[in-house]
Amino acid sequence: MDLPLWIWGILGGIAAEVLRWFRIRDHLHEGLPDWSKTIAYWIVTVFMIGIGGVLVLLYQSLGDVKLNELLAFNIGVSAPLLLASATSRTPPLDPGKIE
Repeated sequence: MDLPLWIWGILGGIAAEVLRWFRIRDHLHEGLPDWSKTIAYWIVTVFMIGIGGVLVLLYQSLGDVKLNELLAFNIGVSAPLLLASATSRTPPLDPGKIE
């Protein structure tokens, strides 16, 4: 299949989202989760999927990185997962004192 590499990145991002739904498949008989019914969830999901395609374009713009379809797909899968992991480990900010 001769698709642009950034499309492979987006397909990787979609695969990561499918994995999320695969993990909760046993609970879907109880109904869809509340978070899945919000527009905010779907906006963030589309953004996270798009990050995979954008990162592939950034790699391509470097010029010295040799990309193929599998690597572009891998970038797309890992980008949202790495970003989610990095932000989940951000230490809380100290609110300071009020005197």
